[in-house]
Amino acid sequence: MDVEFISEKDCVRVALSGEMDEYGAKFARCAIDEVIENTPTLRSMIFDMKGVTFIDSTGLVLGRYKKLKAMHAELLLENVPRQVDKVFLASGVYRYVPVVE
Repeated sequence: MDVEFISEKDCVRVALSGEMDEYGAKFARCAIDEVIENTPTLRSMIFDMKGVTFIDSTGLVLGRYKKLKAMHAELLLENVPRQVDKVFLASGVYRYVPVVE
């Protein structure tokens, strides 16, 4: 899993690509948590899922949602591939984390 960060004022866009399996999610979680913890002015984070080819867990998304909510910040999703969308729909991710265009 690859993770790229693009900062835009009080928003950080996180471009994710590759397989979000147990190993990849652990790597991404550590990198994203570091950015969250070191950006006290953060108000929103956008996960760009365009490059994600596989996902077997929603823990990365829901865990970051909870961290950001505790900071009064929001998490948004964009470019969700069809196979990832199926997992998010089945697990109820969209009840907490909206998709933006």
